[in-house]
Amino acid sequence: MKELFNPLVYIITINWNGIDDTIECLDSLKGITYSNCKIIVVDNGSKNNQAEKIKEKFRNIELIKNKKNEGFVIANNQGIKLALKNGADYILLLNNDTIIKNDFLNILIEYAEKDNNVGILSPKIIYYDSEMIWSMGGRISYLTGISIMIGKTKKPEQYNKIIEPDFLTGCAMLIKRKVFDKIGLLDPIYFAYYEDVDFSFKARKAGYTIKVIPESIIWHKKSASAGIRGSIREINKLQAYLWARNGIIFGRKNISGWRKITFLFGHLTFKFLFVLLNLTEKKYIKCYVQGLIHARK
Repeated sequence: MKELFNPLVYIITINWNGIDDTIECLDSLKGITYSNCKIIVVDNGSKNNQAEKIKEKFRNIELIKNKKNEGFVIANNQGIKLALKNGADYILLLNNDTIIKNDFLNILIEYAEKDNNVGILSPKIIYYDSEMIWSMGGRISYLTGISIMIGKTKKPEQYNKIIEPDFLTGCAMLIKRKVFDKIGLLDPIYFAYYEDVDFSFKARKAGYTIKVIPESIIWHKKSASAGIRGSIREINKLQAYLWARNGIIFGRKNISGWRKITFLFGHLTFKFLFVLLNLTEKKYIKCYVQGLIHARK
C-alpha cells in the first residue's frame, strides 16, 4: 500500500541547447524535500554533447536523447510515456529554466491527494530576476483571442488564494496519472505553444478541475527552455508562425458556439493587430500570416 502523500512523481524537463539553465534547474531539484520522485531529462538534439554532459553530472536522472529537435510537445510526450511505463502516479512537467523552492512539490502533492476532483495543479510562478509574479494560470479572452497570465508583474503577496484559471502553463504542471489515462497525451500537432492550453481545456471537459496553489512557489526565467524568448518583441519567425497557427487550431478544436466565432474572429483581427504593433521584426508578419493560412489545413 502506498504511503499517504508519498506517491511516485516523475519530473520531466526538456533541454535544447540550454545546458546552463538545465544544470541550474537540476541543481535546485537536489534540494527538493519530497522524497519519492525521479527525474527524466529529454535532450532535443542539442549541440556540443550537452546530453552526455548532463548525464555525467547527474547520474541519477533518466536521459532520453533525440537526434534532432522534435519539438516541445513530442519531447514531453516521450518523457510522459516512460514515466507512465515506470509506474508514475503523478507527472510534473517542468521547464528547464526554472528554480524550485524546496517544499513546492510537497505542497502540491498534499493538496492533490486530498482533492479527488483536481486533475492538474500548478505552483505560483515568479520571475527569476524581479520577484514579481509571472503566472498564476491563464485566462482566455473569447472576444479578442488573446490569452493573458493571471497576476503577471504583480507582487506575490497579492495572490495568496487558490485560483481556478482557464488554463495552466506548461512551465510547471503537476498532472495525475488518471488524467493521461482518460484524455491521452499532449497533442503533437502544436509542436510548441498552446499545447498546455489545449491539454487544460481537455482535462476540464473531462470533469477535472485545474488549480494554482499559491503556497507552492518556483522561479522562471521566461521561456528559455525551448529557445523561446519571453517578450513578443523578441520572438523569431517560427514563433510568430506558431502563435498564429496554433491559436486557430486550438479554437477550432476546443471552443464551440458563439464563443468559437468570436474567438476566431478576434484571433484574425484584434490579436493580429496586437502582434503587428508589437513585433520589432516586421518581416515576421509574413510568418504570422502564413500561420493563419496553414491553420486552415
